[in-house]
Amino acid sequence: MKMNQNELGPFRWENDEVEVFIPYSGAGVGTAIILTSKFTGKMMLLDVGDGTLRDLLGLGSTQFVNDLELVAISHGHFDHMGGIHTILGFLRMMNRTEKLHILLPVECTEAIDAIRGFRRVYKESLPFEFWYHELTPGSEFDTDFFKVASIGVEHFGAENKETHDVFMPALGYRIRIGDTTIGYTGDTRPCAGAKEVVLDTDLAIIEATRKVTPESERRVHLSEEEANALGRLAKDYLLVHRIPVIED
Repeated sequence: MKMNQNELGPFRWENDEVEVFIPYSGAGVGTAIILTSKFTGKMMLLDVGDGTLRDLLGLGSTQFVNDLELVAISHGHFDHMGGIHTILGFLRMMNRTEKLHILLPVECTEAIDAIRGFRRVYKESLPFEFWYHELTPGSEFDTDFFKVASIGVEHFGAENKETHDVFMPALGYRIRIGDTTIGYTGDTRPCAGAKEVVLDTDLAIIEATRKVTPESERRVHLSEEEANALGRLAKDYLLVHRIPVIED
């Protein structure tokens, strides 16, 4: 396992085919995971929390404007999709010309409304086409450079006012770049889907929000212990989505 001293990032992992860069991942703040093909330079984003555009610009170049091929959103909480409007706005301002695909869970209303709202406001002045694709668990989506499989995971938040667990639309993703497979759990509690996401991957990116495993039966996130157990199902893994510690 490769762990940075700063549990919020940045994190880097690479092999001969792909570079994985996670500038920052903090629960309740933002997560962005950048996958770059070493053969083509094409890029994919896993989640686009607030600050994603700043993180992309931190790479030192605006080359991503046309190299970004695919965005995959795991679920509708703001720390995972809150930066989508900003990303689209910057691509428009920079006169991107390439088509962009955005993957998201079926009925992920937060992300869908944000994307539709952007398109409605700027439809007459968009220099590029973009499409969102609602995926159900078990769906696949392929581009020339990224092969994506979606897997259902179990997640809910404060919007669930029921006395029982009502899960929101949430997906984990397995992405193949060449012969390399990357798994990303998104936010989830322990479930069969989380295991399916990470099993035998070259790199598993796993949320580990809780330091200790809660005793509550109503579980929202993974604990560090549970995330490490999942990680051992993969060839290598990173733990992300920690709770930021604010010191007085």
